[in-house]
Amino acid sequence: MITEELQKIYQTYTGAPAETISELPSSGSNRRYFRLSGVQTLIGVYGTSVEENEAFIYMADHFRKAGIPVPEVYCTSNDKNYYLQEDLNDTLLFNAIEKGRATSVFSEEEKNIVT
Repeated sequence: MITEELQKIYQTYTGAPAETISELPSSGSNRRYFRLSGVQTLIGVYGTSVEENEAFIYMADHFRKAGIPVPEVYCTSNDKNYYLQEDLNDTLLFNAIEKGRATSVFSEEEKNIVT
């Protein structure tokens, strides 16, 4: 059911069906992430909390307008349980700032990731 719904919004957004849909590892929230590949590679998200999804979408838009590099959200399903966002590959911010998290001292490289 989840992949079928993501396939629907992917096809509506891109005009073509996704060729592959692969679930990505969970990252501690109630959202599930899928990489949809085809004419465009996107991340499909399924979240059970519409309020949380709306908050994420709002904050992503706000941060992008402020120049902070976060994934762009391209479209949502009518029920707002599903949305498609930009695929930033497999790099997670959590992992990219691992040394700084461990020592509480962030290198210039780590600081530049979010500025």
